[in-house]
Amino acid sequence: MFQRLLLILVGLVAIATWQAAAQVTERQLAVAVARATQTVDRAIQEEEDRFVAASDDDARISPAGRLLALFRKSKPEARPIARSAEIMEEVTSQLTRTGQSDDAFSAASDSPSTRRVCTNTELRAISCPQPDPAVREFRTIDGRCNNLDNPLWGAAIQPMKRLLRPQYADSVQAPRVSGRGGAALPSAREVSFTLHEDMRTTSTVNTHLVMQWGQFLDHDITHTPVASGYGGGLIACPCGSTDRRCFNIPIPANDPDFAGHSCLEFVRSSPAPNPGCRVGRRQQLDQITAFIDASMVYGSSEEELEHLRDPSLGRGQLKSKSNPGDSGKKELLPSAITDEFHCPESSNPSSRNQPCFQAGDVRVNEQPALTSMHIVWLREHNRIADRLADINAHWDEDRVFYETRKIVGAMIQQITYAEDLPIVLGLNAMNEYGLVPRQNGYYSGYDESVDATISNVFATAAYRFGHSLVKSQFERSTSMYNLNAHSPVQLTHSFFNPQHVYSTVHGGPDSIVRGLASTPHEKYDRFIVSGLTKNLFADPAGGLGLDLAALNIQRGRDHGLPGYNAWRVLCGLPRARSFADLATEIPDASSRAKLANLYSHVDDIDLFAAGLAERSVPGGLLGPTFACLIGRQFRELRKGDRFWFENRGQFSQPELRKVTLARVLCDNTDDTTSMQRHVFELSSIYLFTYSFIPVPSRPAGGAP
Repeated sequence: MFQRLLLILVGLVAIATWQAAAQVTERQLAVAVARATQTVDRAIQEEEDRFVAASDDDARISPAGRLLALFRKSKPEARPIARSAEIMEEVTSQLTRTGQSDDAFSAASDSPSTRRVCTNTELRAISCPQPDPAVREFRTIDGRCNNLDNPLWGAAIQPMKRLLRPQYADSVQAPRVSGRGGAALPSAREVSFTLHEDMRTTSTVNTHLVMQWGQFLDHDITHTPVASGYGGGLIACPCGSTDRRCFNIPIPANDPDFAGHSCLEFVRSSPAPNPGCRVGRRQQLDQITAFIDASMVYGSSEEELEHLRDPSLGRGQLKSKSNPGDSGKKELLPSAITDEFHCPESSNPSSRNQPCFQAGDVRVNEQPALTSMHIVWLREHNRIADRLADINAHWDEDRVFYETRKIVGAMIQQITYAEDLPIVLGLNAMNEYGLVPRQNGYYSGYDESVDATISNVFATAAYRFGHSLVKSQFERSTSMYNLNAHSPVQLTHSFFNPQHVYSTVHGGPDSIVRGLASTPHEKYDRFIVSGLTKNLFADPAGGLGLDLAALNIQRGRDHGLPGYNAWRVLCGLPRARSFADLATEIPDASSRAKLANLYSHVDDIDLFAAGLAERSVPGGLLGPTFACLIGRQFRELRKGDRFWFENRGQFSQPELRKVTLARVLCDNTDDTTSMQRHVFELSSIYLFTYSFIPVPSRPAGGAP
């Protein structure tokens, strides 16, 4: 009896000791924050001193690396958050070194000491005014106050959310570099050239527009910046760099393309604190709004929007310019206005003839098919604004503009859920995740407890599936869908080269759009064209550049994404105990053998690599894991959006349900007289029987 009482007493003491250790006092946090602030600010000062002393830092960045950095540059509002993140990471490291557990992190989740670290950033808490039913309400440009109880959910310049706890090498922020048992992970470049070879088979079902819509939509909802240097400058990561912001990709000795090079430069993503500036592991930012709100057209800040609006006519329009090659053609995007949209100097003479473009997203100039899609939606905005201004002469310019923006955002939502996602996910997943648009009545699924914020795994791995669909060239089609009349745009010569869009002799953006709608994408599989895995952003064009597949894999490790097996379990698949257990989802024996040769343990497989290798779900493109992760995100983008176009009080016009991308493309391209109704599906014209439909004129006062 005495022994039992003694054991109980010892247990109670142990529990009390554990609870005491799990509680972090406000005093401890204040001291930790003060020490961490000193450490981080000292490092920032040392960097400033190095910057002043160095004169050749920029020269150490390769041309391809420079383009990638500009593509992912931090916005000015995002830069103070990096300092806050580093302070909170140092606080977390201090607590970890003293033996504090995750329970201690949770206990310290609402501390004045930590909240003060983020006071002067976009993460500071805000409150929202209650809507006045008598006043017409529109989305804010930065996504704030969509959710009235949680105003920062889905807003720009916020940390992405996690579906699983990140796995960092030091449990706080260091990239994942080793797997189960401590074995080193294979080089991301080795995974790329082993698993993601250039073996081309085109789809027999879908058009290249599936790829292009995916990229265009992605630029509406995700943009993760890389770390920036002093004053917002670019960071040089030469091979051998010890800079904590560098995570270069080693090149194996047997590399078939990059032999003689020792690394591919890689700058880590800009760090972000946890929501509420809580203690915890490193997060990463989404610096644009999460909502499907056409932010790639309008921007995600008032400053960006101000650069794009055209007040000259007082009709709610966006700025544009006439086509310099033929003023009789429809308008183009305006020339680059702000520095980040100016394309860097290139050794390719043809790319210097005309300026790059400005749009709502800085990535607009990345390749001409993307630019062409931006041009289509600029034209659509101005077309709708013109009609609204004519019909509603009593509206002022702001009312015309914001009503048009609201309609354009709704059209993009309708096209995505009614036309694109059924092809990508298949009807089973559409039903499982509640994504099927209503045919009549209103959507009643809005839930203020649903956070529409983009998940880290969606932005960093799952929604990069479209890289498998990219072809080695962008075809151009005449108005009669003749693919031989114009030279195609080679992918390797397309990056940041606006000349292809300006070229009226080859049909400009309109021939590129028709080419997207009439030719197939690469089959969805683990293979990726070498224009992306060998020549990405190369200068001179066609030379060695970067490897997009390797960058994707390295980015996942940078963000601490757990291995593929963990995501299988999250999505309801059985945990694989061996590589043979992958056979149901990855039936190709060669793919499994390559994974087994690359990775020491099945738990170590990178999500992007295995996700592309999965067999497509019935009726869709994606395998079950990516379909799950993407389906979940689009469910939250619908349920968590107070301004979703199907919600009661948003729109009363049933015409929005009739909107199709074919209609938009026909209305906003020159000389297009026919197009298949379902532009994401290959028309039988490609299969050598005619099934295109003529484009009717719009009746006055008809659908948008």
